[in-house]
This record gives sequence, C-alpha cells and structure tokens, in this order.
Amino acid sequence: MNSPYTPSSVEPKWQKKWADAKAFDFDLGKAKGPFYLLVMFPYPSGARLHVGHWFQYSIPDSYGRFLTMKGKDVFHPMGFDAFGLPAENYAITSGIHPAKSTQDNVDNMIEQFKRMGVMFDWQYSLDTSKPEYYRFTQWLFLQMYKHGLAYKKLGNVNYCPKDKTVLANEQVWEGKCERCGSDVVQKPLEQWYWKITDYAQELLESLDTLDWPEKTKAMQRNWIGRKEGIEIHYDVLNAQRDLIGPMNWSVNDQTLAGGFNRRLTDEWKRRIYSPRTVHLVFTPHSRRPAFQESSEAARILRILDVVAERHDIALHDACAMPDHLHLLVSFDAARHLERDIVKKLKGASAREFLMAFHGDPPHLWGEGMHFEEVSSLEQFQVTIRYIQQNPEEASLPDAGRILSKLPRQITVFTTRPDTNFGATFIVLAPEHPFAQDVASGALASQQQQEVKTYIHAVSKKTERERQSEGRKKTGVFTGYVAMNNLNGREMPIWISDFVLAGFGTGAVVGVPGHDMRDFEFAQAFRLPILRVVVGPNGDTSEIERADQVQEKSGTMVNSGFLNGLSISDATQRMMDRLESKRWGKRIVTYRLRDWLLSRQRYWGAPIPIVYDPEGKAHAIPEEHLPWLLPTDVEFKPTGESPLVHSKEFKARTEKIFGKGWRPEYDTMDTFVCSSFYYLRYLGAEDHFDDLRFTSDDLRIAKKKNRKSQIANRHFSVVDPSIEKKWLPVSMYIGGPEHACMHLIYARFVMKALKDFGFVSHDEPFQKLVHQGLITNKGAKMSKSKGNVVSPDGFVERHGSDVFRMYLMFMGPFTEGGDWNDTGIRGIDRFVQRVWTVLIEKTKRSERGRNKTTTQDASIVAALHRTIQRVTESLERLHFNTAISALMEFLNLLEKKEGVSAETAQTFALLLGPLAPHLAEELWEALDGSGFVIDQEWPTFDPALTKSQTMTIVVQVNGKVRASMELPVETSETDILARAKEQENVKRHLEGKAIRKEIYVKGRIVSVVT
Repeated sequence: MNSPYTPSSVEPKWQKKWADAKAFDFDLGKAKGPFYLLVMFPYPSGARLHVGHWFQYSIPDSYGRFLTMKGKDVFHPMGFDAFGLPAENYAITSGIHPAKSTQDNVDNMIEQFKRMGVMFDWQYSLDTSKPEYYRFTQWLFLQMYKHGLAYKKLGNVNYCPKDKTVLANEQVWEGKCERCGSDVVQKPLEQWYWKITDYAQELLESLDTLDWPEKTKAMQRNWIGRKEGIEIHYDVLNAQRDLIGPMNWSVNDQTLAGGFNRRLTDEWKRRIYSPRTVHLVFTPHSRRPAFQESSEAARILRILDVVAERHDIALHDACAMPDHLHLLVSFDAARHLERDIVKKLKGASAREFLMAFHGDPPHLWGEGMHFEEVSSLEQFQVTIRYIQQNPEEASLPDAGRILSKLPRQITVFTTRPDTNFGATFIVLAPEHPFAQDVASGALASQQQQEVKTYIHAVSKKTERERQSEGRKKTGVFTGYVAMNNLNGREMPIWISDFVLAGFGTGAVVGVPGHDMRDFEFAQAFRLPILRVVVGPNGDTSEIERADQVQEKSGTMVNSGFLNGLSISDATQRMMDRLESKRWGKRIVTYRLRDWLLSRQRYWGAPIPIVYDPEGKAHAIPEEHLPWLLPTDVEFKPTGESPLVHSKEFKARTEKIFGKGWRPEYDTMDTFVCSSFYYLRYLGAEDHFDDLRFTSDDLRIAKKKNRKSQIANRHFSVVDPSIEKKWLPVSMYIGGPEHACMHLIYARFVMKALKDFGFVSHDEPFQKLVHQGLITNKGAKMSKSKGNVVSPDGFVERHGSDVFRMYLMFMGPFTEGGDWNDTGIRGIDRFVQRVWTVLIEKTKRSERGRNKTTTQDASIVAALHRTIQRVTESLERLHFNTAISALMEFLNLLEKKEGVSAETAQTFALLLGPLAPHLAEELWEALDGSGFVIDQEWPTFDPALTKSQTMTIVVQVNGKVRASMELPVETSETDILARAKEQENVKRHLEGKAIRKEIYVKGRIVSVVT
C-alpha cells in the first residue's frame, strides 16, 4: 500500500526546488513567443492575503502555467500598490508608521504568495512606495507638466470629511466616497489636475479596438459621456463684462473710472506671479475692414476673451475697430511676447472667428504687430481710457466694440434646442461665476444678501443631497434677466442647488413644458410654463400637470419657423438658425472631467513642484528625482497636507533652490502610481544597478555633491524595444469596479506617453478579464459582516493545491461562487485518490506490462477525450470543467486493474497547471525528468477522441436491468441478441412473451413484454 500524499512536506519541497533551480527566472529580451499575463496588483492594506486574493492570483497563475506548457513565454509579474489611502488608513488604525506597516504587510504577502506556489519572478517585483518606483511617478508628472497636461487651479472639489482629502470625480459613487462610504462635500481648494479631457474622443473611439467585456466598455463610454449639441449665448440685460484691474501696482476702487471686478483681479494676481503689462494693436490681413459690423466686432472680442483666459493671459480690456484691434494684456514676464502671447492670441482667435464666419483661418491677422510697454499705474490709466474712447473718436457707437461694455452673457449647453421657444428662465449652479459675482457685490443687485445666504447654505450640502430624487426644489432670484433672442422674451436668472457646476456650463435654460425637473422648479416659483410640442392625441392645451410634460417625441407648435416639424428635424433647423445669427455654436461636450490628482495626505508620492518667493510654480529638475517623501511628519490626517509640518522638507527645498522657496505639500493620488505600473514591470530589472538605491544612498550622494549615476542619471520609464515587444498586455485580469478609475487613467497615460514619444502603443491592455466574486452564504465577504474566510487554516490542513483547486471548482472564473467549508474536503479526497490510483495502478500495470486488452483501447480514447476537454476548458478559463474532466477520467482509471506509465504521466501533466505541487510529485514518482512546467502540453488525436466502445443500457418494461460495453461497430442484430443474453435480463424475461424490442442507437435497448 502506497503512503498517502502529504502536502505539508511535498509543497515546501517543490517550492525549494523551483527556487534553487531558478525555474521561474525570466528574460524579457530572449522571449520568442511573448505573452504578458498581468493581474491587478494588491493594496498591502491588510496583514494577510484573504480568500479573494487567492481566487484572484492563484487561478491566473494556473492559466500562465498552461500557456507556458503550450510553448508561450509567459511574463507574469507581481508587485504592490503600496501608496495611498488603503495602506495609510491601515497604518492609522494599527498605529504603526505606514512605511513600516506597509513593508511588514508586503513581506507577509510575499511569503503567502510563495506558499501559493505561483510562478512569479520576484526580480521584477515593484513597490509603488519605494523611491526607486515613485521616481518614475514624479517623472510622469513632470512629463505631463512639460507637455501642458498638468495644471493647478482653484475650484470647488469633492472632499471626504472622514478621509480628510479631496477625491476625483471617479472616486465618488452616488455622492459617497468610494473608499469609506462617507458623504462627499464640496470645498474650494487650489488643486493639481491632469488634462484627461484632451483625450476624451480618442479614449472613446479606441474602445472599439479592445477585447474587453462589453459591459465595461459601455461603462467607460457612459463615463466619458460624449454629447453633440449647441452652446447658446444669452445676453444679460444691464450687466457688463468684468473689468480686470491692474496687477502691477497697488490701487483702490476709486483709482479707475468705472471700477473693476476686485474678485477677478485678485484671482489673476494669484495666477500671474511677475506681471508684465502691454498695449497691443493687431491689424487684420485683408484690406477689407474685418470688423465693419458691430456683430463681427463683438464676436472677435468675446473670442479673444476666451482665448486669453485659456492661455493664462489677463485681458484687461479691448476695442475692435473696423480695421484694427487694441488690447491691454498682462502675462507672466517669463513668457515671450511674440512667440507665446501674440502667437496664441492670434492663432486660436483666427481659427474660431473664421470658422464662425466661414472664412479661411490663416488669413485673419496680418503679420505686423504694434506694442507698447505699460510700466506704471498712470500709464495703465491712460491706456485703458484711450482704448475705451476709440469708437467715440471715430464716430462709431461703442456698443459691441468695447469688451468691458459688452453685455455679460450666460452660455448654456443643450442637446434639445428645438424647445427654445418654450424657454422661460435660466438656472445657475451656486458655484457659477455670475452667481458668485452677485453674492460678492461685483454685480450690483438688490438680491445680493438673499443670494449670498442661499449660496452659503448650499455649500454645506453634499452632491448626493443636491441630486436626490423627489426633493423639493429650492432657489433664489439673482435680480437679473437674460434675453431670448428668438422671441424677445426676458428670462429671469435664478440660482438653484440642483444645477451642478461640474456638468455642462453650470447653467441650464428652463423649458418647464418639456422637462420634468424644469417643470417642478417652475411650479415651485410660479414661473411661466409654455407648450411647444404637441401632446398625445393632438393636445395643444396649456400644461398644468406633471403628466402633461412631454420630453421625447412629438411635433413642434408655438415655435415660429419650427411649427409642424418633428423634434429631430426641429433640432437641426434650430441649430442652423442659432449659428447663422451668431447666437450659438454647435459643439461636442463630454461628461469626463480633468483628473484631480493632488491629495492632502501623507502616504503618497510628493508632487515634484516647488514655488519661488513670488509663488510661481517651477518643475523640479530630473536630477533631483526621486523628490523624497519626508519622514519627520505626523501622518494622521487633519485636512491640511501633513507635509506642511516637515522641517526637513522646507530646509531641503531652500538648500537646493534658494531662500524663500517652498515645496508643494500635496501628494499624488495612488491611481497615478498604478496608471503606468505595467510599463515599470518591463523596466524593473533594467540592468541598471544604479537604480537599486535606498533613500539614504540618495541623500549621501547629493550631500557629497557627486555627479553620480544615482543622483543624475536620465532615463525613460521603459526600454522602447522591450515595450514594443511586450505591449499591449496580452491579458489583464481584475475587478470591474475599476472600469472608470484605474482602467481609464491607465489608457490616458499610455496615450499621452505615446504622444510624448516614449512608447509605441496607445493602449495598455488588449484583452481584459474580470474575475468573479467569492461569497459566503450568498453575501459578499466583509470584515463588518464577520464572514471573511481566512485561507491560512485551510492551506495548513489541506495544502495550497487543494485550496487553489477548490476555488477553481466553485464555478467559472468570471463568475466566482459561494464558499462552503465542506466542499473543500471533496477536492482533498480527489487529490488523495489521484495519488493512490496513479501510483498503485501504475505499479500493477508494470507487473502485467505484456497484457493487452480491449479495455486499453478504451482508456486511450478516454485519455484523448480528457486532453481535449481540459485543453479547451483552460483556453476558455473554465477551470471548473477542466477539473471535472480529470475527475471523470480518474473514475474510469479507478475501475481498471492497471494504468500505463504513459497514461499516468499524461495525467500528471494535465494536472500541472491546476495542482502544481502534486503534479511535480507525481511526475517524479513516475520517473519523469525535469519540471512539469518545462514539459510540452499533451496533445490529442481527434480520431481517438471518438470512443472505440459504447455503453448500452438494457431496460425491461422501462426499468434498467443491465448495461453492456460493446465495440462501436457492433450491429443492431448482435446488440439485441446480447441484450437478451444478460443474466439479469434473462431472469426478468423468463416465462414472458416479448411484444416489442426497441434500439436507440448507441444508447439503449428497451424490451417490452
């Protein structure tokens, strides 16, 4: 009798053998059949791997082993997403510094991974909290900054009061923090962003090229949220454009005639650190006066205002004469006047103006430019008055020709302009600049105090509260009205919390007859409700009830030139009219917002920016990377960036950059770390020994001012030849919860890096697979429910192979299954039976080697069918059916007197990906040479997968009385004869007349008496 299989001794034995032989060492450069298999790396936010980790990581390892045996060079690395809230919150809970708690957790997890028996080459491992990794996180930030994709701005941001940090839009789910579940509030903060919106259309279009689950692609499409519509500009009566005051000199409100917007001027002072003020004169290219009509003049002034804002140029005021323009601008003195300021103003304004007026973009502006430095407050005063008096001097009306005298406009985006004849009011988000100006007094209004009080009250509400269904509508009137140019209707401008600043333009036009939300608002404040779409059954009556509000279909009525048209036809006709009248512009908008990545937490990569004494931001030179995270900091969150309190951080900055310089105190979102880690696995070995430094090494090198490789080496994030060979990732495995966070960020970063010239591919993950969920009694496992299953005890009792196989056997990998403590014992029995049957019966077969029977042929056929089933199951990631196929084959072998060595060895190879330790032990016992992982995957002969025998069941009067194993070529006559010769059949037929004999080919003989 053979001794039982003992995983407690076998598994460590083979783990040591693999390690000693460097069985899983990998060379990226030598691979001939590259297959990049990547599983989302874990947060080391807990001390141990849980059952979900085992499911997520052990099963893909089995797939990697299968592909390796199929001849692929499988690169399957593992690392740790160690920075960020999960690890930091664990440190706060445990009271241990995150550097130590994270390292302890990483060490524990590595030991568990090794116990798992996974084929990771730990030379390629990475840890995002180590300087050698976050050097690249900071390098990526610098590349974004260098290429104009990183910027800092003041605005209302999502803020988690529990985690005490800001959150990106993608980290807020239904108004709650995706990490801790707390209600998210809005808070005004100056934060760093990456311009992911520049890639919105590209991110959308290339989804079609990816082999991803359709549901995930749909989630990304919805999150990007492309909409085609029109921006409509409504003039606000008795409200003029804000006048930006001088930034170079101290002034009071009485210094300039007409005054200026103090809030806007102060905002520009924060953005422009060393102002230079210049009076510019632009001349059109054509001799024909380009701005003869006041509508053309107003158009170019508004365009220049937007372009200047976009490029951080303060446009104090401007005047458009028929054949020239005056502009008074301020900008940062470090910028080049002609190459930067003038080029940007002319280029962008020409494109937008000439598209609007159907001209040729290159031919708006002439090459000449007149400019005059404005170097004193007195000169500023004289210049701005001169600009404003130009139309009067030329006997032209100033209406439409002076920027500061243009009426304020409110711009609304809509996909349904067809109903614009039914617009009766405008509603602004409380954060909208117009609303803020009324509250601050920059726009005079008798409603100022009411507006101020309302906005203050809204600031205490969460977005979830503001958007909740069925909540009573609230709002406040601004005291201003806007003009609907279509019909001359004056529309009151309101402020309401149901409008969000982050969506569209932060303003909506109210059409209460055909939008339920607008209807509720109009009813709450007794605003007019107009019907402009014919209702069901030709109803044209006044709309008084909610059930009369018709939103999506119908024919236009009470709409002038649109009457009688369908909604779709009316929409296009209205857009044509608005554009021809210069009242609107067709545009494409996206729901996607720029990626807010700065965090007021300790445990993250410091943002590589420093500020000079005047407050201007500067990128840290690459030679100073990694810009180390200081250690003299209390890491518990307070709402203020913890790095503010680091003396070493401040001292380091002043030592390198000069007295009065300060560092950026925020750290980066952990999703920045994971947005490019798939690239760093390919470069983690790098063959650059100088990258394997510690924080102390770097400090010493810099302290000694050595121009060493450690301190100064310049390199890219990945070797281009390696990236070209290995990307995109062949198969990426992870949870669907990352669809609109990590998965979209990683795609954006890859596309940006391609544009920067660092990589050749624009998509990181070609195929995406979502693993299923392991539940416990039907419920998701969580610490709060007390139903989390720890794998350690089960692995100790049954071994890692049994635990791995049980997880596989629970159900399809993409679906998961429900945990059952008793179920694992069935897999344990299977493993013991495999060992006993194959070892014992192989010995018997060797003793009777020369005996050949028809049963041997049936085993061969069954073996080939099993190879086929296991192969096809593993290719589809159906590990459960692969195990079922092996179980069925084992049942067949168990009935045989002996098993050939060849059959037993093939069984061991088929078991190799599923139970790697057991397979190696079997292979060795069966005299196999080398490791199982190094063997070729068994192949099957399609001809032999067809059984050489068949099992025929014999029924008498509907009850099974016997079964027969016969050659497949046996004739029906012989089958019927043999059926009646079976002993049990003969007994039940004795003394009875047979009335009918039925044969179902290859399956059943039925005898009826």
